[in-house]
Amino acid sequence: MASAREIAIELLPHFRESVLAHHVHTYGYYAEAIGRKAASDSMAIGQAMHALGAACILAGVPVAPLFFVERADSEWRGVFQSDSAERLHVLPHYDLLYVTAREYVYATGDFERVDRALRVVFPKHLRPDQLSPHDLWHVLIYAKLKNGATILETRLAQYRQLLVELKARRAAS
Repeated sequence: MASAREIAIELLPHFRESVLAHHVHTYGYYAEAIGRKAASDSMAIGQAMHALGAACILAGVPVAPLFFVERADSEWRGVFQSDSAERLHVLPHYDLLYVTAREYVYATGDFERVDRALRVVFPKHLRPDQLSPHDLWHVLIYAKLKNGATILETRLAQYRQLLVELKARRAAS
């Protein structure tokens, strides 16, 4: 069976087109888009979207799956709750990540960077057995940059600034 990262790479073109068109779809929709069964493969798609979200952060792109993917029953997805590090370091920023994803206007180049993060950057720095969605998020949470901040901390600051700019543009128009 394909890994979550491999499935994320496979569904990325479908996801990109939906996001660029500003369409929100279910996990089942994406399962069917890549030739899988919605009823049995939605969990695998969920894991792939979790990997895709990590790649968004690494690429400096707002976390598109948080806004553009939903459960068929519209219930809470429980994202970031099953892993203690994600629950502690990411979940408190869910609103920021969600609103930034909702308000941002994505471009094709954003998804090229996300694709590169999934295909090249994560595999370059992690062993093959360290490429689960939780492993990818742990890199963002714990890896320190030269300035001493983590990747996640750096991106959260960028997203806060982006929201300020988006609000200012909206107020000016």
